Amino acid sequence: MREDEKDTLLTGRQIEVLKLKRKGLSQADIARKLKTTRGNISTIETTAMKNIAKAEKTIKLYRAMESPIWLTVASGTDLYEIPQMIFKEADRKKIKISMDSATVIVRLKTDAPDRIAHRVTAGDISISVDEHGNVTIY
Repeated sequence: MREDEKDTLLTGRQIEVLKLKRKGLSQADIARKLKTTRGNISTIETTAMKNIAKAEKTIKLYRAMESPIWLTVASGTDLYEIPQMIFKEADRKKIKISMDSATVIVRLKTDAPDRIAHRVTAGDISISVDEHGNVTIY
């Protein structure tokens, strides 16, 4: 194991499988090479991808916590009220938002589709705005 592969959320076996996958090998090819089953390789790969996604979400959350604006939009809020909530808080903090209302709504629908039903939020949505006006939706 290389030095940069140590102290990560991935095991040595997960790293090995992901490297072989990036080289274009199928799960069956990797299983033969590593003398195991395709099902085992599938499990290793799935777990590795979940670990990577979790690490990415953790970093995103940590960066958001450092943001000067952090809003939690309650379930049941009209989708078209959210941009004004963001702009009002940004004005209070003297931050220029890097997008317009329509773009905020598109981002909400893209980044939190499971928490939007028609024009209403179907679950709490967290939103951060950094000092440069970049909006992140959680």
